[in-house]
Amino acid sequence: METLTQKDGRNSKYFEIQEDGVFVKNNFTKEINEYKVYFPDIQFDEAVFRKKKDPVLIGIVISMLFNSILLTIVINEGYQLSQKMGIIVFIAALFPSLIVTALCNNEFRKENAKSITASKPLIFSYTKKEMSEVDRFILNIKESKKQFFLKEYYKVDNLIPVHTQISRIHWLYEMKYISESDARFIIDELENKKELSKDFKIRT
Repeated sequence: METLTQKDGRNSKYFEIQEDGVFVKNNFTKEINEYKVYFPDIQFDEAVFRKKKDPVLIGIVISMLFNSILLTIVINEGYQLSQKMGIIVFIAALFPSLIVTALCNNEFRKENAKSITASKPLIFSYTKKEMSEVDRFILNIKESKKQFFLKEYYKVDNLIPVHTQISRIHWLYEMKYISESDARFIIDELENKKELSKDFKIRT
């Protein structure tokens, strides 16, 4: 089984390609989220999301920090505060910038992600270091999905109606999972089975 583990600080993501789908485990700081995305629910439309750090917010925080320092200096010089009181004033002046930083924490982070369309989230971290590994893993998902449907559909099944099986073969061909000759071969097998079934019914 192919696996992919991605870490982001104390958080991590784990992906595992299984026989019938992809198992996902998200380890967050205070919670664990697990689910499975089955191959029929994976479409493979890909999207890349990139978010840069917001320079305006960074500038605001830096400006607030300098203002806090200047305010502390002015108050210290004006009131001749002791060292202990000066520290308290500085912390109090710094408090607004700390609040802004905490509230806008996500805006200071640079994010790169790649997702594939599915019924449940399949989102991968997509930094420069991770690109090749993620792209290779997605290719493995596609190949595993192909093998899953070949195993399920590319066969003659005596319990499933012939027209249903032929429709599945057409779908495999449209998805480019099989060649035209492969499709014709199995369809001929199914048509022969259909004719034999008709002959048997006539005789009985």
